[in-house]
Amino acid sequence: MAKAFRYISRNQLEYRHGLRHAYMGEVPAPVVYGMQGNLREYYGVSEGVPMASTLDHIVAAVGG
Repeated sequence: MAKAFRYISRNQLEYRHGLRHAYMGEVPAPVVYGMQGNLREYYGVSEGVPMASTLDHIVAAVGG
């Protein structure tokens, strides 16, 4: 018989300087989301260092 478990993901988002800081569970450092490539062009964001977006993380999670 397989052992069952339940997982509740506890996350918090903070918006600072146009970037999203995601605090995930017990991990002390946030994941900082930004924009890069065509997303920057589409949304007209020209300033700042290119950073991974939430879409990048979703694609990486599904692929891995």
